[in-house]
Amino acid sequence: MLFKQLFFLFLLTSVNVFAQEPSDISKWNVSVSSKNAKAGDEVELIFSASIDKNWKLYSSDFKNEIGPLPTEFKFVETDSYQLIGTINPIQPKKTTDPTWDVQYTYFTEKAQFRQKIKVSKNGFNVAGTIKGLLCSNEDGLCIPFQESFRIN
Repeated sequence: MLFKQLFFLFLLTSVNVFAQEPSDISKWNVSVSSKNAKAGDEVELIFSASIDKNWKLYSSDFKNEIGPLPTEFKFVETDSYQLIGTINPIQPKKTTDPTWDVQYTYFTEKAQFRQKIKVSKNGFNVAGTIKGLLCSNEDGLCIPFQESFRIN
């Protein structure tokens, strides 16, 4: 009898977990600081996310040795641009994970990341993926996500 009750509880929990899609929790917008950039110009790629209430998005500026997983940005290499430095999260919040005793940064409601590039060709385009983890502040549920982006 106990086994049946535990199994039923597991099924209910599983349905609830899989009912929530990452795209329902966060919406991404990718833009460039200057649409008229020419070869030789430096511009910023701006990655903005709207995050649902009671959820958080881990930032990109901490090590993932243990505990939360940072957001990663991967860029498709082309000869139309060069990355300058690394991705820069804009004003994330900072805390310490009580379970692992490690510091990490995160965003609630709104997130922004910026990446400088040097344009190598007129009519440049940038593509890649954003991969990360969204976690509920209410029940601790975490959902991995991966978004593709393209800027022409």
